Amino acid sequence: MNSKQVKPFGMRDRIGYAFGDFGCNMSFAFINNYLMLFYVTCMGIKAEHYAVIILLAKIFDAVNDPIIGGLCDATKPGKNGKFKPWIKWASLPLLASSILMFIYTPAAPYGIKIAMCLGLYCIWSIAYTSVNVPYGSMQSVITTKTDERSSLSTWRSIGAMLAQTPVMVALPMLVYDKNDNPRGNIFIYIVAVMGIIGFVSFILLRRMTTERVEPTVNSEQKFNYFKTLISFFKNKHMLGVTISTVSYLALMMTVTSSMQYTFMCYFQNTKIIPIATIVAGSPVALGIVITKPLLKKFTKKQLCTYPFLVSAIASGIAAFVKFNNPYVWIIFIGIAMFGSCFYLTLMWALVADCIDFQEEQTGRREEGSIYATYSLFRKIAQGVGSAVVALALSLTGYDETISALNQGAGVPDKIYLMTGLLPFIGSLICLFSMHFLYKLDDKTEE
Repeated sequence: MNSKQVKPFGMRDRIGYAFGDFGCNMSFAFINNYLMLFYVTCMGIKAEHYAVIILLAKIFDAVNDPIIGGLCDATKPGKNGKFKPWIKWASLPLLASSILMFIYTPAAPYGIKIAMCLGLYCIWSIAYTSVNVPYGSMQSVITTKTDERSSLSTWRSIGAMLAQTPVMVALPMLVYDKNDNPRGNIFIYIVAVMGIIGFVSFILLRRMTTERVEPTVNSEQKFNYFKTLISFFKNKHMLGVTISTVSYLALMMTVTSSMQYTFMCYFQNTKIIPIATIVAGSPVALGIVITKPLLKKFTKKQLCTYPFLVSAIASGIAAFVKFNNPYVWIIFIGIAMFGSCFYLTLMWALVADCIDFQEEQTGRREEGSIYATYSLFRKIAQGVGSAVVALALSLTGYDETISALNQGAGVPDKIYLMTGLLPFIGSLICLFSMHFLYKLDDKTEE
C-alpha cells in the first residue's frame, strides 16, 4: 500500500466528504421516511403487501452491495482516484430514479402500483449503491490516520444531519393538508428539488476530496468474495459493529416512520411532527459537537457502547408509560435517540478501523468488498425495519382506507406501544453487541 505525494489532509477533505453524505441523504432520507406513507396511505397499497414488497426490494438492494464493492476493488485507480468515477457516472441515474419513484397514480390498477413500488425501488437501489458504496469506501483511501478518520466520520454525520433536517422539519408542513392527510401529488416535486441538490453535492464531493492511499489492485480479488465473506464473519469487531448497526436501523430507526402514525392516530396532531423530529435529531447534532472533546477522555468503544443503556431506559418509558401530553413523550424519544448519537458520529470510523484489522489478519486490502458487505447488512436491516413497521401497523388493526381520526378502538394505543417498543428492543441489542463483540479501542487491538 503506497501513499501518493499529494497535498496534506485538511478541512477541504472534511467538508468535501460531508457533501457526499449530504448528497446521499437528499435521496435516501426522503425515501426512507416517506416511501411507506406515499405507497400505503396515498397510493393505497395494503400495509402487509408493502411489508413484503420492501423486504424483497431491500434484499435485492443488499445483493447489489457486494457486487458493486467487488467491482470497485477490481477497478484500477485513474487520475481522479479509484472511487470518484463511480460516483460521477451513477449520480445522474440516482436523480432520475428518485423522481420516477414518486409518480402519483392512485387510480392505477393495484398490480401496477405493486410493480411501480417494487420495480422503481430496485432501479433506484442500483443507482444509489453505485454512489454510496464507493463513497463509503473512500474514507479508507483519503487517510490512514485514526484521528483524521474520526474527523471524516464526524463530518459525514454533519452532512447527513444537514440533509435530514429539511426532511424532519420542513417537509411535514408541506406533505400534510389541513386535515392531517398526506398530499400524494406533492411528493414528486419535493424529491426532484432534493435530488438536484444532491447531484450538485456529489460534484463538490469529487472536487474537494483527495484519494491519497493507492490500494494494490489484485485481479483475483473479484473472484474471492466468499473468502472475503468468511474473513468478515471471523472479524468479531466487524460483527459487533454490524449487529449493532442492523439493530439500530431495523428497530431503533423505526421511530422516524412510525411516529407519523402515532401523531396521526394517537395524539391526532401532525402539526407537531416537525418539533418531534427536531428533538429526535438534535441529540445527534449535540453528539457531533461534544464527541471530539470526549474522545480525549474515553475510547470510541466506550462512547459507542454504554450510552445505549440510556436509549433503552428512555424508549422503554416511551413505550410502556401512556402520556397524553405529546411534548412529554417527545422528550423521552429525544433522550432515547441521544444514546445513539456517539455511535452514529463515530460509526464510519469504526468501520474503517475494522477494515484495517481485517487487512492485518488476511493480508488483503479489500475496502470496497468489506464496506459493501457491511452495507449489505445495512440494506437488509433497513428493509426489515420498514417491513417490521408495516407488519406491526397491520397487526394494530390500522385501516389504510379510512382517515386517521376514524381508526378502530384500541388501534391508536397499539400504535403508541409499537413506536416505543421497537427502539427499546433495538437499543438493548446494540448495547450487548458492542460490549461483547467489539474489542478494538484507541489503545489496544485484540
